[in-house]
Amino acid sequence: MDRVIIMEHIEAGAHHFLISMHKEGANTKATAMIIKKYVETGHITHEEENALKLQMVDTLKIVGVVVPFVLIPGASIIIPIIVKVAGKHNINLMPSVM
Repeated sequence: MDRVIIMEHIEAGAHHFLISMHKEGANTKATAMIIKKYVETGHITHEEENALKLQMVDTLKIVGVVVPFVLIPGASIIIPIIVKVAGKHNINLMPSVM
């Protein structure tokens, strides 16, 4: 591949990653507000409950994908393969924002 095409691909991937991280941060803040509301009032709406569940699942997915990078040597090669294979079997390992 041409170097320009490779750089454009890397830049597009980095841009997508940064936007996704920004969205994930916003979702985490919204989740914190829902938890605060639940602690204060003891009640949340059905929509807030669904948003809370989705964010908790996303958080567990992130932990499941990030932790091996820290603990397992060579995980940077293995994890993308596992994510791709899981996708072929209709198993979504990536958070909903990404």
